[in-house]
Amino acid sequence: MKLAQSKKEKWEQTLKELKLIDADDVIEEHTQGDLWTFASQVRGNYFFTKEKFVFAGGFGLDNFSVAYGDISGVKTCNVGGLIPIIPTGLKVSFMNSEGKMVSKKCSVMKRKEWLAYLVERGAKEG
Repeated sequence: MKLAQSKKEKWEQTLKELKLIDADDVIEEHTQGDLWTFASQVRGNYFFTKEKFVFAGGFGLDNFSVAYGDISGVKTCNVGGLIPIIPTGLKVSFMNSEGKMVSKKCSVMKRKEWLAYLVERGAKEG
């Protein structure tokens, strides 16, 4: 994690205020990256807390958080515009709060390491 302690504490407070993490949850790891939807991308921050995988981006419209055990599938994928060719993606699938299955295309450097990290914490690979 490259976050200074003061930034970590500020982010934890922000994530708690946004109800993306619980009051007793803490950030363990962090990386910057993009969230891809159809042909657009949102720049932001990925947080790996004790309990959840969290994305906080741009204007807050695309924020999401999911408990590791609720991730029903995570695998590598390509990202990019209309023809995804950039090999930095992780496709993370889970049931959202409305009971609908959703998939998020998360673009991060060292994606294989982050994939292993998610699986170690309870996400299902595949």
